[in-house]
Amino acid sequence: MKNKGFTLIELLAVIVILAIIALIATPIILGIIDDARKEAKERTVELVASGVQYAYTNYLFNNQTDLDPDFCEYMTNDYFKMDKGSLKATENKTCENNVATVVVGTDEYTVTFAPATGKATIALSTDATVTTDITLKKGTTN
Repeated sequence: MKNKGFTLIELLAVIVILAIIALIATPIILGIIDDARKEAKERTVELVASGVQYAYTNYLFNNQTDLDPDFCEYMTNDYFKMDKGSLKATENKTCENNVATVVVGTDEYTVTFAPATGKATIALSTDATVTTDITLKKGTTN
């Protein structure tokens, strides 16, 4: 009578092959996940930049002024709005010395404005590599 089934050696060979595949695939999958997270944060930085540009334009429109507004005034006085689907900027924003803090979800973004050049830099507070720059001058966008 023949025994049907696998020998211990055959089972161990399959387990070793599966372990090798898992060792190769795991870093690749983790890399893909990390890249997707970074790209999502980069897109959020761009959305914050759009919100800053909107706040600037909204302030100029509502106040009918030819003067460049005070950065902190339009970043904290309800001109800055960001509501893109599930991404909403919370109301606990601070601004001091031309540096504003915006919280989106669980991430905190820093918006630094240089009045001399009219440039604003938006950066993820926990990752200095995730940044974008915009120019805040009347009639211009990035």
